[in-house]
Amino acid sequence: MSIAGYISSRELKDLLISLAALVIAFSVLMGGRSIPGMEMVLIIALGVGTGFLLHEMAHKFVALHFGYLAEYRANMTGLLLAVVLSFAGFIFAAPGAVMISKPRAPAEFYQQDPFGQAELIKQLKNESLWISLAGPMTNIALAAAFFIVLLLSTPDGIAARAANFGLIINLTLAAFNLLPFGPLDGKKIFESNRIVWFIVGLPTILLGLSVYLRMI
Repeated sequence: MSIAGYISSRELKDLLISLAALVIAFSVLMGGRSIPGMEMVLIIALGVGTGFLLHEMAHKFVALHFGYLAEYRANMTGLLLAVVLSFAGFIFAAPGAVMISKPRAPAEFYQQDPFGQAELIKQLKNESLWISLAGPMTNIALAAAFFIVLLLSTPDGIAARAANFGLIINLTLAAFNLLPFGPLDGKKIFESNRIVWFIVGLPTILLGLSVYLRMI
């Protein structure tokens, strides 16, 4: 079974489990390391829901655009760490990843022509760059949208609170995923194009860190 032929039942299950764990983790972190009231949980769920789901779907659909097979898989260890570490005042935003693969290896890869292989490697690096950028750039765009809503909202109103949390959550997700380590998007971007990482990744990480330090 699938939704619109794009999301399998297994993928939907993993997305919902990951979403629930992230909502708990951000609720604990932003609630002063304890579970906040239902209104705040719902507001946080809005920010996490848009940030996490659209982040992963951006990876998925850009990968599909380039002809890859792509499906989200939850990382149960990462989800457990996210919840546990939130009580210590730290968010570990690595709930899982969109797993991608080519349906079959490109024929050019097996050519003996070194130039042809070099062109293929360049193409694959370019595809990896755009697929990896898609998630964090979605969070950056959402953070900017929430910031505009925050500026236009009545101070202390529910819209302002929702926009504030949405801004913080999406900026945090973008900054964390742009770190150039491990399986994170930032490492793939850094390896594909260091100039792009320095232009996009470094400022986002510094801004996200400043927001995080004010929050804890």
